[in-house]
Amino acid sequence: MSALSWKSSARNLFLHVFVTLTVCLTAAAQSSVPPLASADAAMQAGRFADAAREYEAWLKAHPDSKEVLLALGICYVQLGRQDEAVATLRRHLKLAPKSAAGRAALGIALLDGAKTAEAKAELETAIQLNPKQVDVVEALARVYLIEGKAVEAATLLRPLAASGAGDETQALLGDALIKVGQPRDAAAMLERRVQANPRSTSRIYAMTAWAHLKAGDIAKAAEFCERGMRIYPDSEIEAVYLSLPAPFMAERIGARIKRLQDAPDVAEMIAVGRVLIDADPARKTRANEIAQRMLAHAIELAPDNASAHYNYGRALSGSSIERALGEWEKALALNPGAELRLQILTKIGAARLDLSDIEAAERAFQAALEVNRKLPRRNPQAMLEYVRFLQSRSRIEEAEVLLNEVLSLNPLSPQAHLERAKMLVARGQWDKVIEEGEFVLRNAGEDEELLRSAHVLLARAYLRLKQPEKAQRHRSWIESH
Repeated sequence: MSALSWKSSARNLFLHVFVTLTVCLTAAAQSSVPPLASADAAMQAGRFADAAREYEAWLKAHPDSKEVLLALGICYVQLGRQDEAVATLRRHLKLAPKSAAGRAALGIALLDGAKTAEAKAELETAIQLNPKQVDVVEALARVYLIEGKAVEAATLLRPLAASGAGDETQALLGDALIKVGQPRDAAAMLERRVQANPRSTSRIYAMTAWAHLKAGDIAKAAEFCERGMRIYPDSEIEAVYLSLPAPFMAERIGARIKRLQDAPDVAEMIAVGRVLIDADPARKTRANEIAQRMLAHAIELAPDNASAHYNYGRALSGSSIERALGEWEKALALNPGAELRLQILTKIGAARLDLSDIEAAERAFQAALEVNRKLPRRNPQAMLEYVRFLQSRSRIEEAEVLLNEVLSLNPLSPQAHLERAKMLVARGQWDKVIEEGEFVLRNAGEDEELLRSAHVLLARAYLRLKQPEKAQRHRSWIESH
């Protein structure tokens, strides 16, 4: 699904949280009907469950209120209640067939249920009705990219990019250009973006580097990774850097270490230390040992740097989880930014779970969830860690509620659909297991772990449905990999 095949980050984030705040009621109507004013306020504050209850109550007496049906449908999308969202939005569209917001909301709701073809049709109609819906244009472009229609995606995104759209649109267009075989054009466009704004997002840096890598300019790719990682050491940029040819990357890292010996620099130490940790996860070389020394030195130079403590903990985690936890607790005490706090809490939750400290693990996962829900761009992957924790504790209903929330944020996440497939296995709903498993296969990209999990589930499902020939196809893939 992702042009970068990012395995450790939220690949190809589809975080179009469709908060349409245009309920389309007049100010006079709102002020004269307190229940609706209260519901609208709850919706704008992100209290979708409260808003939904009030809209539901209103609709009992006013079943044909198209504006309230739209608002309720959007609430259902946010709450992960996909079937109710689709039904409610279809009711809205019967009353208002030319509602661009309604078509867009229905498209998002259908994506939540992995009904990509129907979703695409609704999103296309929404754009025809109102071409200025930037979020909807980006959502449709993502669908085109997943379907392999990069030309259509690029055509859709070019006018937005030319009109000065934000980093997300530029990154999407860069992805589309790479996929149509124009990585040099993508690299040039994105490089201009970075030169104009050196504080561009981590996604822009990552995509710029990826475009240069695809264009065959590995030196430029490395340069933009290194520049970006000094600003965003704990981001998706690192995954692109780790995609560089191993001998070339080793040479770059060696040169960077030499420069650091001559002129220590905390930001560079953290960036290099992190790469050393992740370049050799099996600990077959001295990379982790070097990373530990480098990050310890970074802490000496900057004891209040939360990222230095966090990554030092990561370096220690393979040999001493208790020492790692100590560093992560220090990092939290330094009040890091919300995105780094989320990473730290998620690590603590996983570590506490490994130590069978279930209560402490849950406290960390709950704290991570609270942080996540307040982010402008929530991280579905971190939520999935909590979903898996809940499943491991046989708290299936809670896990399903949270999984629905993940899918409302990222309807095209193959990891989330894999978790849904596992839940369906437990219920014996084998037809739906196949639907989810096939979705994962289509969107797993080069992720071997995801592909294997999907093939295993599909082989099992087809056997249960007495279709051995189809099961064998998946078993053959498993045996050959």
